[in-house]
Amino acid sequence: MNAGEARTSLCTPKGEENMADLFLSYSRADRDRAEVIAKALEAEGFSVWWDKVLKAGQTYDEVTESMLRDSSVVVVLWSNVSVQSKWVRAEATLGQRSSVLVPAMIDDADRPIMFELTQSADLINWSGDREDPRWKTFVADIRSAVDSGASKTATAPAPSPTATPDTDATMETTFWNSIQGGDDAADFEAYLKRYPDGHFSDLARNRLKALSAPAAAATASTAGDADTSPPGEPPAAEQVTASPAASVSEMKKSGSPGLLIGSVAGLAAVIVGGYFAYANLFGTSTDVPAAEAEPQAAGPSRFADCETCPTMVVVPAGAFEIGSPPDEAARVGNEGPQTEITFSEFAIGESEVTHAQWYACVDAGGCSHTPSQRGYGGEDMPVLGISWADAQTYVRWLSEETGRVYRLPSESEWEYAARGGTTTPYWWGSSFDRSIAPTGAPKPASALAPNPFGLKGMLGNAREWVEDCYINTYANIPQDGRPQTNGDCSRRLLRGGSWEEDAGTHRAANRARSRQDTRDGTYSFRVASSATTAN
Repeated sequence: MNAGEARTSLCTPKGEENMADLFLSYSRADRDRAEVIAKALEAEGFSVWWDKVLKAGQTYDEVTESMLRDSSVVVVLWSNVSVQSKWVRAEATLGQRSSVLVPAMIDDADRPIMFELTQSADLINWSGDREDPRWKTFVADIRSAVDSGASKTATAPAPSPTATPDTDATMETTFWNSIQGGDDAADFEAYLKRYPDGHFSDLARNRLKALSAPAAAATASTAGDADTSPPGEPPAAEQVTASPAASVSEMKKSGSPGLLIGSVAGLAAVIVGGYFAYANLFGTSTDVPAAEAEPQAAGPSRFADCETCPTMVVVPAGAFEIGSPPDEAARVGNEGPQTEITFSEFAIGESEVTHAQWYACVDAGGCSHTPSQRGYGGEDMPVLGISWADAQTYVRWLSEETGRVYRLPSESEWEYAARGGTTTPYWWGSSFDRSIAPTGAPKPASALAPNPFGLKGMLGNAREWVEDCYINTYANIPQDGRPQTNGDCSRRLLRGGSWEEDAGTHRAANRARSRQDTRDGTYSFRVASSATTAN
């Protein structure tokens, strides 16, 4: 279903030129019950905007998006259907972040995990009786939320005339995260209709091509195409042969946008990696009940050599240009010149090394440093206050324990993995998104949205050490993914912004340097290996 078919929304503006007080999010399947609630709210003194009163020239999604941005209160109706709707969850997610969220249960349904801790009004089997104590409590909560929003608006300083917050990018990111792991072509068509030149438009087109392939194969099969595969082998249509990595320069000549993934496995990682971002964002693994879920394509290959070892993700062979273009906002001079790097397949940690994984080394006697978490406790949190030398101690111990050679990633491997097949400043687009990169405090690995390669926290959470010696240019960087060893080796490089830093430091191309024995509270690391087959 497309956005209009999946759900609709009601808004309650005070006047045509004023922002809406309420944005009512619900599933179209619940429209009759939503109408009863909307009319009752109108009777309580709220002015209700309906999608059926759109003016000529207005488009549904543009008006809905505008209302969602501007509303001070978002009311979401949770039902057996809406809890499964990607559109309702997307609206509720943005509402919780930018407004006051007032949810109501109209069915005895299990809310998405991320909303379990938000108190919901009980309107189950409510028939429209405005004297019902449950309704009175619900209305009181809405009035309080509206008053709170009005108070904040009245006391807030006037925005700068030159301020241009990129709220559309935030809406687009949430929209994309809600569909990218799905199998409904109409979802990707709806995305491209709304964002034809969006941050994820190339990935959406690739996903549409992938979804159309099985249908084409089925059509060919029904037409009587014979299977000429040798006995015991899969049909020819199912055989996949990895293509060699093509160069970025060849890609530019062909006019293909973005970074070239040098294998079929790489394309699958870009397309399917978003499945994990969607599951993490909304606290569920699929958008339909488990019994009805269609089989999902396999995600990026993963392995872990032991229970307390880091989970490793296999990154496909390919090529990209390290660094940033001269016109990228917040660019620093040491991010160039852009240089093409070609990679063989390698493995890198799904997340930064966690507190539990580090202390497995301490408990085994392989690591002596016992860093403080500075109040950010939890076994799934990134281990903090780690120096480059400490990280070397850990990878040596992990290699001895498992028989696999572990190491820190090179700087070029790290940036290639962090970009996840994209060329924008951030893997999610051109604008910094605080809903993806933690600010104010670090977050556990399980709470982070993965990039298209399935890697978490690559652009944010903690700064990460890489193997390279520091040098302020890419003029002589090895073009096969190896680390630079001819620079200032008393200082090593760190990549990825931390929760304490600004948007510019979170860009994939940003670089920092520090002495290899420095134990800053925002420093962490993830491991890498050239061996990609599970033990």
